[in-house]
Amino acid sequence: MRRRQLLAGLGVGSAAGVAGCGAFAGFGGDAEVEGPPRLHVGGRWLRDPSGHRVVLRGVNVPDPVWGTERADARGKSYWQTLRFATNRNADWYTRVLRIPVEPQSIEDAGVEAVARDYLDRAVSIAAERGVYALIDYHAVERYDTEGIDERIRAFWSEVAPRYADDSHVLYELFSEPTEPASDGIESWRTWKDAAEPWLALIREESPETPVVVGSPRWSSMTRHAAAEPVDDDNVLYSAHVYPSWEPETWEPTFGDPALDVPVFVTEWGYVDDESIPDSHVVGTTESWGRPFRRWLEAHENVSWCARAFDSQWVPSMFDEEWNLLGGNAHMGVLTKQWLADERDSYWPPNGAGAPTATPLAQGRPPDPPADLRVEAVGETTTRIAWDGALDPDGDDVLQYRVGVGDGERTILRGSVRSFELTGLEPGESYTATVTAVDEFGLESDAASVEFTTTEAAESKATIPRTPTRPTVDGTLDDVWQRAEPKGIDVLAWGDQASDISAEWRALWDEEALYVFVSVADGTLQKADAVEVFLDLDNSRGDSYDGEDDLQLVMIPGIKQAWQGPNSATSDPVFVRTDDTDEGWRVELSVPWESYDVTPLTGLRFGMDVHVADDLDDDDDRDAKHVWHDESDRVWEVPAKLATVELGE
Repeated sequence: MRRRQLLAGLGVGSAAGVAGCGAFAGFGGDAEVEGPPRLHVGGRWLRDPSGHRVVLRGVNVPDPVWGTERADARGKSYWQTLRFATNRNADWYTRVLRIPVEPQSIEDAGVEAVARDYLDRAVSIAAERGVYALIDYHAVERYDTEGIDERIRAFWSEVAPRYADDSHVLYELFSEPTEPASDGIESWRTWKDAAEPWLALIREESPETPVVVGSPRWSSMTRHAAAEPVDDDNVLYSAHVYPSWEPETWEPTFGDPALDVPVFVTEWGYVDDESIPDSHVVGTTESWGRPFRRWLEAHENVSWCARAFDSQWVPSMFDEEWNLLGGNAHMGVLTKQWLADERDSYWPPNGAGAPTATPLAQGRPPDPPADLRVEAVGETTTRIAWDGALDPDGDDVLQYRVGVGDGERTILRGSVRSFELTGLEPGESYTATVTAVDEFGLESDAASVEFTTTEAAESKATIPRTPTRPTVDGTLDDVWQRAEPKGIDVLAWGDQASDISAEWRALWDEEALYVFVSVADGTLQKADAVEVFLDLDNSRGDSYDGEDDLQLVMIPGIKQAWQGPNSATSDPVFVRTDDTDEGWRVELSVPWESYDVTPLTGLRFGMDVHVADDLDDDDDRDAKHVWHDESDRVWEVPAKLATVELGE
């Protein structure tokens, strides 16, 4: 740092006060403290001056201006926070501090004052503690305006030369550019055109500092970096991963590019608190935190910073008394343990811990997946499965790549052993291929399997779309007049004395499928029931797939759906029942997203509705009335369902 002050003058403490916490010698009474060695990008890795591979693992601290002004509310001063995050005596093995600087702080204090009064001190403390400092221009906004161009140039014109000589400093160009963005490579190219001049500005003043480059949609388009990297060899590519990103998206979006370019997950975190406005961070340790750690550890070259090492920023690792938060709801304990477990992994040889050997890529790719097979064939979908492949060392592979014909391949995590092919044509023959990819990006030969989709079945009902969402309360309100009732009038089996009459109708919108069933029954008994059967991907299998094949069972007076013995979970289904003068009613909604269905006009799926009748109140069904399946086997064979489709 060209204008770095004496540590004593800054009040950051003497050598005795931090004994055992700094990783590098020489900071005791020197005017300047040398931090960890300068890093550079080599291939898909960060490397130290000797070429050793380096992975940075650390935490996000708050904006220094914000953190200082709110010290009382936070429970620590900002400078105490930095020291605590790097205190090895307290078992915090942070190797990098991500220091976000928000545009509001710059507007309030001025960029030179922010650097002089805050960043200088933070960079010095990082050097003292023997860790890296990642200075982040923490803007979250469009990247195509004159305003952002002026602000980002003003920031880096001050910051880039100021810390150019500090070996332990890295820069993050722009935390979260938002728009313009779409899902394709053209959006990435538009972003590159905007970002490369800013990157060049940094390079003019700081030619050796590694720079982290984000991407549109809140730094989530990392996958395009491998195909078309920016025009700079000393950059890493940012990824921000929160629970809004489901585990199946991690590998294709963030993991796959790490096989070719260095990736830095500069933000990740979670908290199980649905009351917070930041809904994208809502998750749990069991469902998200631990799976995320297992996945990221499979990509050994990926650096990361957990958010947030604070009692106020969300998701927080501490409560207001600075007690570490853990359990299933918080990420603090998991983060601390992860840092401790990896404290000597890929760390510079002259830093804390022993040097990590640099493994060489294996010369032989993994074997192909074994026993590739077809498990279920439908009109437009087919489920395939395979046995796990191993790399030459006998370890599980990193990912699988699945394709049909010459189409674009889907990238899956190495823990996945099956996949549903969609968008197929009825009655057509196809060849599916699956390859295995190891941690070095070496790809196996392809395993292949041939199959023919089933011929299209005649649609037995068309479900109209509703512009007004029904209120699921068991009441047949006006919105249901759009739906034609269909009789449940076939006695599939049982006592002929069962004289109930019933009908069902359905509607849909972009959120859910809605079903309403009316039953006329003189006497309601314990075993009376309405059953709604769904095969939401229309795979028409010989058995339930455990994912989107549903048997929903409703009984009078109970405001929930029980799931049948083979059914996927019914937990997301919302149900209301209501007694009437003639019998009873059932109204339910089945959310599409919970079963990974994208509702579109023309979507076809399997469906049936049955009504069970208990005549003598003996807890047994005495008769079954059905709409479609007279064999009453749909509870075990989804192929017996009628085909219905979504209409206008």
